[in-house]
Amino acid sequence: MAQTKKPEVREAILQAAFDLFSRKGYTATTMTEIARTANMTVANLYVYFESKLLIFYEIYRPWMIEQLEALRQSVKKLRSPRTRLRRVFIGVWADIPAKDHSFANCMIEALAVAPPGTQKPGRLLDLAESYIDDLIIECLPEEHPVRSNPRLLSHIIWMAFDGFVINRHIGDTRDIDALADLMTGLLLGPDEI
Repeated sequence: MAQTKKPEVREAILQAAFDLFSRKGYTATTMTEIARTANMTVANLYVYFESKLLIFYEIYRPWMIEQLEALRQSVKKLRSPRTRLRRVFIGVWADIPAKDHSFANCMIEALAVAPPGTQKPGRLLDLAESYIDDLIIECLPEEHPVRSNPRLLSHIIWMAFDGFVINRHIGDTRDIDALADLMTGLLLGPDEI
């Protein structure tokens, strides 16, 4: 007879895993620790999730969507295209990498130790780039050449995100403001004085 999966047990697993991943990182967290923190046996944990990677993916996607939505809301509050665009860069390269004890670094760790060919969960890269596309398009003038294919720029921005995540994790947070200013200037031209 198949074991009935209880939503509250599943939620306890996800909460325990998020806490451990946030504090210790992906590779240092074990299935045994997740089970113990969720007050269950490892065998019962495997009834709910086949692997640590699947637990992580279940947590990471909604977490990232929440971060991207928060960025969108903060950008919407700003008036000028220049300050909005700069906010996009600061959000992607500084704020999200710093959130929840550098939780985004866990994705880097998870993919680094995953079997070859492992993909980010559920088209997450496409989703993230789509958020960035929308935010960038809203900041650029109608005739700007990037507007015809914003995905290329958002892909570069998101690939840089991975580097900023790693740097944040090791404590290297230099030049993010200057880089945001540089990128904003490259896209919108020099700031008028």
